[in-house]
Amino acid sequence: MTRAAFLDWCHPDLLEERLLHASALWQVKVALDGAAGVISPPERWPLSELDWCGCSLALASARADGERPAVFRLGSRSLRAQLFCLLDPGVVSPGSAAINPLDPQQWRFWLVPFYQLHPDRQSIGVSALQRAHGEGLIHEDLAAALEALVHR
Repeated sequence: MTRAAFLDWCHPDLLEERLLHASALWQVKVALDGAAGVISPPERWPLSELDWCGCSLALASARADGERPAVFRLGSRSLRAQLFCLLDPGVVSPGSAAINPLDPQQWRFWLVPFYQLHPDRQSIGVSALQRAHGEGLIHEDLAAALEALVHR
């Protein structure tokens, strides 16, 4: 039995908020390929903190949904940046028939230093995030963006 088969049997709703956030953090862990830091499973969701190579980040996850726009909560301003992770059902990769939070091709990421976010803001919608910071990074570009932030 594969891990995916086990998850389908044990907890078929991978889109549930806790598992969605864990999937987002897993995508970050995979992108970093185990380099330099140890990334633990999230203790809180949909907003948690991540320390990687001495760089403290807030990590927020959300799912794009046709019914309502995705909104991300913002983390503590004492951290260096926020990593926004969006599971987008509009981005179904070839060979995948449905939305799957374990598929890295279905995620978009925005790495935004806190000084670029309004200090009074508690949350940000995905459309405002896209207007200010573009269409986001694909999974393959995430590690390079994190490395660049660490070495700034």
